[in-house]
Amino acid sequence: MDSPGVQILLAAIALSSVVQAVVLIGVAWGGLQFMRRFQELQGRVEREIAPVVESLGTVSRNVAEVSDLAVVQVRRVEAVVEDTLARVDEARTQVRRVFRRRGLFGDAAALLKGVKRGMAVYHRLGGVRPRSQGKSRRYAGDEHLFI
Repeated sequence: MDSPGVQILLAAIALSSVVQAVVLIGVAWGGLQFMRRFQELQGRVEREIAPVVESLGTVSRNVAEVSDLAVVQVRRVEAVVEDTLARVDEARTQVRRVFRRRGLFGDAAALLKGVKRGMAVYHRLGGVRPRSQGKSRRYAGDEHLFI
């Protein structure tokens, strides 16, 4: 077993193990360097992004509050419009009801129309003239018919 070929193979195995150990140490050291840089970058990003994220949170809360207020205002306006429309509809219904039935307004209009027509006939027949003018009224002979 002491042959020079075996010793060369053992030396090659030992050398490759040393090379492998050096490579692994280099990879580990490079990994540590990468991890430190990455942590620095992460810390810097967190410091720079944190105020932006905080302000975005504030903005989103403000937007949510404004949208809630807008919804409340829209509901109020909607209620006012619905109430107004209901009152207009009620008023329209009452006006229709008054004009459809011949009630107080219809009777008053008929009375005024009759008075107007009576005055027109009275003026056409001569109206009231003083007796001092010597003219008699056109209906003087019919006065006994009036009560």
